[in-house]
Amino acid sequence: MPLTTRPEPPVPPLCPDRTCHSDIHGRLWKDTTHLRDDPDAWRWYCPRCGRHWLPSRAEFDRHRTPPST
Repeated sequence: MPLTTRPEPPVPPLCPDRTCHSDIHGRLWKDTTHLRDDPDAWRWYCPRCGRHWLPSRAEFDRHRTPPST
């Protein structure tokens, strides 16, 4: 039986604030709190500094969640 592998999810970027790069908490999280009306309404969130960042168009495309069927 052949094994199938799922593609690895893309790694989120580091926080633009360089003071947050000291540990894993400097990685941005995809905050999907406001997705009710627009599937592209998500923002990057840094758990270290508590700030939100607007993703670039390339990041929107790379990290977009496909619609569920």
